[in-house]
This record gives sequence, structure tokens and C-alpha cells, in this order.
Amino acid sequence: MKKNLIIIGAGGLGRIVYDTFSRHGGVLSQFNLTGFLDTRPDIQLPDGIAIPLLGSPLDYKISKNEIFMPAVGNPQLKESLVTPIARQGAEFASFYSQEFVGTRTHIGHGAFFAAGTVVSVDCRIGQHVFIDTYTIVGHDVEIGDYCMLGAKCFLAGGVHLGKGVTVHPQATIAKDVRVGDGAIVGIGAVVVKDVPPNATVFGNPARVIYSQ
Repeated sequence: MKKNLIIIGAGGLGRIVYDTFSRHGGVLSQFNLTGFLDTRPDIQLPDGIAIPLLGSPLDYKISKNEIFMPAVGNPQLKESLVTPIARQGAEFASFYSQEFVGTRTHIGHGAFFAAGTVVSVDCRIGQHVFIDTYTIVGHDVEIGDYCMLGAKCFLAGGVHLGKGVTVHPQATIAKDVRVGDGAIVGIGAVVVKDVPPNATVFGNPARVIYSQ
């Protein structure tokens, strides 16, 4: 029996995930696309989306035949929505093209790689990571749980992202740079040195514009 696949988050990323899954024969052969979970009861889903809003992930009671895919951009918000589901023993799907993932790379559950994402060899990708279109991840990169990478980013070899890092579109992170937990890398930034935890960096070369 096919499992019921539920998307956590009905915003923009949720619609990207839905669009990808609804047209992917491999997904549809394994799962029934069932619905969204979102904390906003009045959110309006566009015409053409054939699955409903099922409720909030904060109080949803899971069933044994369900599997979940997180689709929330903000890492801290995503963790707060995933945790109540995970505590019930939920199973989480991952989605990526094996063709574009290098050998000896480990990918945690709940990860979603959008079209055109390429991940090189010997990487470690954490749980509930979202990587948007045409992002390239070099060899030996480590990406922590709940990270969000925007479209067309480039992470050179040996980069380390801590937990809950946000990398906005078209940012570049140079070889062996470490980005601390909860940091934010601004759109188009070129990061050539380590970023402290919870700092926001922007520019070329990137500099800290905010730090807790």
C-alpha cells in the first residue's frame, strides 16, 4: 500500500515541492500526495493544487501510513514545525536525483534538492535541508540540519555550514570556510572567511552587517 505523503508548509516552497512531486512518476508510484500542514488556517492555495490543507503541524496527530516532507524556508521556523511531528515517530521523505549526487555522500531524511542541484563526492547533508534550483555543492562539504540554500549558490570544497544556516540565492562560499549555526549569508555574497554563529554577512567580499 502506498504511503500518504504530506507536505509541511503551504507557502512558496511547499508549492515548489507539490509541483515537483505531482509531475514526478517515481514519487507518484510510491506515494499518494495527500495534503499540506500549515499554521495559517486561512492560507489560500492557488487553483490547480489538488490537495487540501489538513491542519497545523503543531497539533497534527500522525497515522502509521503517513510520510512527511518539510518545505519551509526559515530554518528556525522549520525546526519548530517539524519537531512536533518528529516526536510522534514520523517518517520523513527525502527527494533528490541520484544522478547528480556524488559517491560516498550521505543525505539525511527530510532533504529536498530542487531541479539542477549538484552535490559532489564525500559530502554530509543533514536532516530537513532544502536546496533550491541550480545550486552546486563541492566535495567534502558538510551542511547541518535545517539549512536553507537558495537558487544558484556555490559552495566550494570543504565548506562547513552549521545548523540552521540560510544561504540566499547566488551566494558563493569559498573553500574550507566555516559558517556558524544560525548564520545568514546575503544574496550574492562572496564569503571568503569564516562566519560567526548567528551573524548576517553581505557583500563582496562578505562582511558582518549584524551579529547577536
